[in-house]
Amino acid sequence: MEVIISHQSTDFDSLAAMVAAKKIYKDALLVFTGAVEKNVRKFISIYRDLIEITPFKKIKIEEITKLIIVDTRIKRRIGPFVNVLKKRDLEIHIYDHHPSTADDIKGDLNVIEELGATTTIILKKIKEMNLEISPIEATLFALGIYEDTGSLTFSTTTIDDINSISYLFDRGIKLKVVANFINIGLSLSQKKLLNQLLLSSKEISCKGIHINLAKAEAKNYTEGLALLTHRLIEIENSDVFFTIVKMADRIYIVGRSRINSVDVDEILKELGGGGHFQAASAVVKDLSLDELEKKLVRTLERKVKVGIIAKNIMSSPVKTVNTSASIEETKKILLRYGHNGIPVVEEGELKGIITMQEVNRAKQHGLGKELVSKYMSDQVVSVKLNTPLTEIQELMINYDIGRVLVVNQEDKLIGIITRTDLIRNLYGEGHIPKRSFSTYVETSRKMERKKQIELIEKIFPKRVRNVLSKIGEIGDELNFPVFMVGGIVRDLFLGIKNYDLDIVVEGDGIKFARELSRDSGGRIKSHEKFGTAIVILADGFKIDVATARREFYEYPAAFPKVELSSIKKDLYRRDFTINAMAIQLNQKYFGKLIDFFGGQKDLNLGIVRVLYNLSFVEDPARIIRAIRFEQRYNFKMDRTTEDFLKKAIDDKLLSRLRKKRITEELILILKEENPLKSLKRMEELGALKYILPDVELNEETVKRLNKVKDNYNFWKRNIPDEKMELWMIYFCCLIRNLEKSQIQRIYKKIIFKQKSLDKINYCYSNLDQIIKMISQKNKILPSVIYLKLKGLPNEVLFLAIAESDTNIAKERISNYFKKYKKENLYISGKELKELQVKPGPIYSHILNKLFCAQLDGEVKNKKDEIIFVKNIIEERNNK
Repeated sequence: MEVIISHQSTDFDSLAAMVAAKKIYKDALLVFTGAVEKNVRKFISIYRDLIEITPFKKIKIEEITKLIIVDTRIKRRIGPFVNVLKKRDLEIHIYDHHPSTADDIKGDLNVIEELGATTTIILKKIKEMNLEISPIEATLFALGIYEDTGSLTFSTTTIDDINSISYLFDRGIKLKVVANFINIGLSLSQKKLLNQLLLSSKEISCKGIHINLAKAEAKNYTEGLALLTHRLIEIENSDVFFTIVKMADRIYIVGRSRINSVDVDEILKELGGGGHFQAASAVVKDLSLDELEKKLVRTLERKVKVGIIAKNIMSSPVKTVNTSASIEETKKILLRYGHNGIPVVEEGELKGIITMQEVNRAKQHGLGKELVSKYMSDQVVSVKLNTPLTEIQELMINYDIGRVLVVNQEDKLIGIITRTDLIRNLYGEGHIPKRSFSTYVETSRKMERKKQIELIEKIFPKRVRNVLSKIGEIGDELNFPVFMVGGIVRDLFLGIKNYDLDIVVEGDGIKFARELSRDSGGRIKSHEKFGTAIVILADGFKIDVATARREFYEYPAAFPKVELSSIKKDLYRRDFTINAMAIQLNQKYFGKLIDFFGGQKDLNLGIVRVLYNLSFVEDPARIIRAIRFEQRYNFKMDRTTEDFLKKAIDDKLLSRLRKKRITEELILILKEENPLKSLKRMEELGALKYILPDVELNEETVKRLNKVKDNYNFWKRNIPDEKMELWMIYFCCLIRNLEKSQIQRIYKKIIFKQKSLDKINYCYSNLDQIIKMISQKNKILPSVIYLKLKGLPNEVLFLAIAESDTNIAKERISNYFKKYKKENLYISGKELKELQVKPGPIYSHILNKLFCAQLDGEVKNKKDEIIFVKNIIEERNNK
């Protein structure tokens, strides 16, 4: 077997060289050694009928006799084929245009020429052999040459490369296709170097200033390191960035600074370079990359000036409002002084803070006359006088606030720092740039990525882990940051198995879902309006995909309006901090925790906390959800959240919810492992009456609910194949003692599907009769039990077991499921026809009668059944 391979991360030159080599080695198979670049995959997907790639898993290594390696000869770059090199009888042919290295493979045939592209080397051989080339092949070969020569502009371009392009023009190059697939923004070597630098980029802190360092090695000199450093400082949105790149026997270092406290000219002069305070460079010899990095860090520690601290930029004295002020009065003060937020005090003591956003929300919902104290936040973020400016910035980002208060050593309020102060001092009078996904503030300073990865390995089965890896890979291919979000992240930290996979994409979520579906062999259901999709994999595993978005509510309990947004704003729209965490899945950042709102801390403390003050006003369904999460995990709402929840209940906001929303949340409560806890808490807080009016959790009702829980294990153990809706059973218990008029009042609040409603109503009307029948001490024939129970909902039969005071009901209903329903007759309509019974309703009558006789033990085999039927026929004939 002959096999043609190239390097991992197949680019156009390697693909073109492989296809070109195939023309020389006609019987050879084309096999990829690893990942394939995005544009190359697109090309192959279009021309897959003309480029046949054999999957590696179909290759039997022991059968390979000749290995043709193109566009590389470095062992570590040929992936799994490195094991083939151990074969003694292997013939190796190599075609490559790269300089030699110590890790090179030695071939039996080595065609090594320092040309612009390997494709050019093989094309020279094709021309010598006078082989035919199709227009599509000519276009692919041109793509390979153009890519590796920067469209014939790189210094490595030779006359052979130019002549090859001319030769290919004669064979029908399609320039439009070439233009569609070549990215000429950066050269290939620049792109590769940029990628290395991105992967190595790390952030260090020096005197309160965050500085990024990235280092890499390149075999050849690559022009444009200054350009790449400029790109990096934009991508990472860093204040200061240093790139350190070893090329040949020299190390090139470039520095960029956006802040006055870091003068890169002064720093790089220490290394023999220079420039000006915002941009400088140096060239260093006789040091390794690690040695130079350490020297640079030591220089930074000496040369970086202490940055601005809180006392330098705070405003003082602080304008405040009293707790007795109304929302309307507070808004007037905010407008008068041009503030976006203001502290709330009572007799000089700091009580909380409220923002213009929260004031406007309250006004929008008609709450202008309410006291500001009802909607302020008492979770105040404060700093000391000597806190560095960069830390203040991180606090604002981390807590999503526009101001922090400054206190002295006695915690007395003496100043305030607003976002405007940061803008002026950090970025002049411009704007604060958006933070890129690679610089999110994260709690992983306390819990490293490694710990998240360990949890993923521990909690998720291999199938789910593979899906997460694939999601990260596709995110990288599309250049979309991708995140696992919500409940699955919460339960991961709690050690609970939850595989309901919600993915948020910073980019086009539907495009991502389509690519994931295509790559995984699944299917997709998309909702263009909301930018969401469901990907259903071949094995039925479902993945919910959403474009990062924000929601806003036009009035209390309204459906949210949706806008595209970032992961931070997407998380901010969620209900509680414990549900507003994300874990990044892109390969470089895999396992990175995104936790802007302190969700992990609240999980550790066992707290349910809303993200903003008007959360319950905007979506009153969160009242029910807060109670559900609190009781499910044995958590407690923090005081502020509970106060806001009680206020929302007192304002009767639950009564504004649509029937469907209330029903969905009620069913989720009743599906909990112990719904009674949540129901009691709802009653305690005054919420139950708005959902289930007239329902009282009295001693009898509580006893009935507990019986359901106690008997559920009996059902699962003895009748496991019979499914039922447990929530429906709990609901039937809650309305068991109500009058019909009271139940009708409940139905004005909630709306069930007709099938569920029919079961509930049947249970309400007939359960007592069924219990009476099934519990009687007198002997009941099996056929009577079967006919009485046949067709009844499983939920009704379960309640008959749960509410019966005797074990007789359990035994009879168990027999119905385990024995009577599973009985089968020996004969059928075929035998009746042979007995000359005329087809018609009589068949059903006879077979039903026969089935009852079998249940009652009157017939035991086929012979008995035929005799029984003959007797029936004879009786009918004698009438």
